[in-house]
Amino acid sequence: MRSILVVLVLGAALLIRPGAAWSVEATLDAYYWSYEEFVADDPDFVNEVSDPVFVSLGLRNWETWLDTLRILYTVEASRGDVEYTGSGTLDKDYYKFRSEVYGAYRIGDVAPFIGIGYRWLYDDGGGQITSTGHFSYDRQSQYVYVPIGAIYQVTNDLRIKGQYNLLLYGIQTSFLSDIAGFSDIENDQNFGWGADITIDYRLSPRYGVYTFFRYWDVDDSDPEVGTINGVIAFQAFEPHNKTIEAGFGVSYRF
Repeated sequence: MRSILVVLVLGAALLIRPGAAWSVEATLDAYYWSYEEFVADDPDFVNEVSDPVFVSLGLRNWETWLDTLRILYTVEASRGDVEYTGSGTLDKDYYKFRSEVYGAYRIGDVAPFIGIGYRWLYDDGGGQITSTGHFSYDRQSQYVYVPIGAIYQVTNDLRIKGQYNLLLYGIQTSFLSDIAGFSDIENDQNFGWGADITIDYRLSPRYGVYTFFRYWDVDDSDPEVGTINGVIAFQAFEPHNKTIEAGFGVSYRF
């Protein structure tokens, strides 16, 4: 996974066409974040909501030209506080990184694209205890996916970017070793999808504003066995889950 991350970040940097640096944008946004897990006998198994919002910094290049193949990219890092509800309640920190590289070809006002993406999420809840006395642990989520979509240049100042995200591979790591005697668990998640839409408006040649909505729906993971004090003691899986992100941001074009 680390090698994939390095390739995505370096690929975005190396494949920018020389002379097009002016189209690179720095972004700053704040967004609502919601995550839910579902199991058959408990539809509200886990619920987590941002408290109050996640804050994200990033770089992107979504500029396209007629009849030109372009390499575009998005890179961003986020942090936020989360209210957990499940086995009691708990406040904890979350960290997220997202990188996408696309190949786009503009035809008229529309530029279809396809690419590769990587999403990393870290739940920093280890060492804490919920309101009902349950021990918490760190969790790591990693997705590799294919974004397929288009950028629509509505006017010179307004553009809309929409995409469907096809999950290629996901892995969830539960650091149960934060709890004495337990082993860590890794669960593969191979079935899921997401969708993004972003609306950009250019206020001036350098400054812009945007709003966005993102959604993920990922099926149950494959089960894995875990140990307590070296003895196989349980089987665990990552439940079907859904994630929603919705927010506003500002951009600065270099």
